[in-house]
Amino acid sequence: MKQQRGFSVISITFWLMLLASGGLYAAAVWPIYSTYWKIQDTFEGIAKNLNTLSESEIMRRLPDLLHTQYLNPNHLPTGFYDHLEVISNGEGYLKISSSYHVTAWFLGEPDDATEEQGVTVQGKWKTFQKELKEEFDFKPYAESAHAPE
Repeated sequence: MKQQRGFSVISITFWLMLLASGGLYAAAVWPIYSTYWKIQDTFEGIAKNLNTLSESEIMRRLPDLLHTQYLNPNHLPTGFYDHLEVISNGEGYLKISSSYHVTAWFLGEPDDATEEQGVTVQGKWKTFQKELKEEFDFKPYAESAHAPE
């Protein structure tokens, strides 16, 4: 009996689904990490080049500095400004940090469950959407080379 060579429809379908899953994951995660890298780069630039400024001056200039990284300061993840901390002695030591949480919804964020006659209705699709997500916690941080006095 002669052995067949080549790809079967099942193997092609499997590989296409695997590649599509990887593409979906990358498309959802890339913007999240890109934002983090831009924030981190901004913090490192502040610690390196603006370490003699006061805390209030850095806070005032931060939105413009983030904007130079093509980040809209008003669209940063929730919690970024709540956890933003700037410590500066005005003489060369500066520490800047923040922390925030991001949820990546791979099939879109589910709507709230609707109620019909007092009973919560939630389809299997919404349950699947809620299960297909990933949580990320970021803590951008930078500190100048000069030791505090």
